[in-house]
Amino acid sequence: MDFTAFGEVLIDMISDDYEKCLADVKSFNKYFGGSPANIAVNLSKQGFKTRIISKTGNDFFGDFISSYLKNNGVNTDNIIRSPENNTDIVFVLKSKDNPQFYPYRSSTLNLEIPYNYEELINNTKIFHFSFWSISSDKNLINTKKMISYAFSENKIIGFDPNYRKILSHNSDNIKDILKSFLKYTTLIKPSEDDCFHIFGEMSENSYIDILHDMGAQNIIMTLGKNGYIVSDGKKRIKYKSAATQVIDTTGAGDAFWTGTYIGLLNSENIFDSAFIGNIFAAEKLKSTGSVAEIENYKTLIKKYL
Repeated sequence: MDFTAFGEVLIDMISDDYEKCLADVKSFNKYFGGSPANIAVNLSKQGFKTRIISKTGNDFFGDFISSYLKNNGVNTDNIIRSPENNTDIVFVLKSKDNPQFYPYRSSTLNLEIPYNYEELINNTKIFHFSFWSISSDKNLINTKKMISYAFSENKIIGFDPNYRKILSHNSDNIKDILKSFLKYTTLIKPSEDDCFHIFGEMSENSYIDILHDMGAQNIIMTLGKNGYIVSDGKKRIKYKSAATQVIDTTGAGDAFWTGTYIGLLNSENIFDSAFIGNIFAAEKLKSTGSVAEIENYKTLIKKYL
């Protein structure tokens, strides 16, 4: 297995039109969603073997998610179908910037780890998690158990700190949680907006400095239309965005993760891997929804070089 993620699978209800806020939206369309699941699908479409560990309700939306993942080659053996929980739904404002969203959560607040999680981690190259998978006290305990084991087995560990206050059901504050997890991670990829919601208003370099001080090894901070910054603790470089057209930003961060992981799976360094992430995000921005049809990464790299 190339990629295993522990985290959210859900339904994105994305507005048909661009509006100023969700209250003004008249209609939505249903899309497959959940950041770790989006990455799993994207990588599977590129020929990599992927798995998602998660939970949905035993409902029609859960049926839709299960079918979608299987049809796109993602292993679903470790997605629990719970009769006690509903499948999560997130209402999202179609946006060319940072989309407003509102979550209705049930299953993702009650994630469970498989009895054979050590075996699953032993048989994967990358282990990925997001803030959703540590956004309740129960989830945090379960995730830390898996992450610490993955760290002991020298796996590539990626952390998406997609924190928003509305998502957090934790007893501890987000900064303390970050400190307890960053020492285990190979890569953290926050957006500038994520950093603002975690630390308040600071400069780009201040965000990166504080994350390194907390224990982060490699950092990619995405800046929307202003590009991205890559830092390995010794070298720090700011790059331009490859985007030429923006229809919808939903899933662009997941596409960036996808390309970056493709680079790491091909033994590229963090800077060259982020370049692949950048061009994947640029391709995703051209369509609506969290997952886009993107041509083979080898062809895509040649196109952008």
